[in-house]
Amino acid sequence: MAVEIQVEIVALADEAVWLVQSPEGNWTLPGGPLMEGEDPVDGVRRWMSRVAGVEPEEPVIIEAASRREEGRWQLILRYACRLLQEPHPPSELPGSGLFHVEHLPPLDPGQRAAIYRALQVL
Repeated sequence: MAVEIQVEIVALADEAVWLVQSPEGNWTLPGGPLMEGEDPVDGVRRWMSRVAGVEPEEPVIIEAASRREEGRWQLILRYACRLLQEPHPPSELPGSGLFHVEHLPPLDPGQRAAIYRALQVL
């Protein structure tokens, strides 16, 4: 069974979380698949550099989850980190922004729960 390993990042700035918009227009946590043999923490740093243009504070794992998407299993490692500076996403990113935790857009329930967990951990 082939399993894709992904990281999702709860990037916090005080009481706000940085979210990105998918090509379909849905808001989501930033992240994506790990490269073969890549350490997950290095993957978090790579994705934050790629989609936010910043180096995050040391990422902390907060949970692992799985889902079946398009006929294949994904293992999702969710990490939390504090943003040390304001994100500077590339222009080709459909959209991104900091959202106060009391005013989050519609999100996957697992991602929403991860945000509240990250606030307790960090």
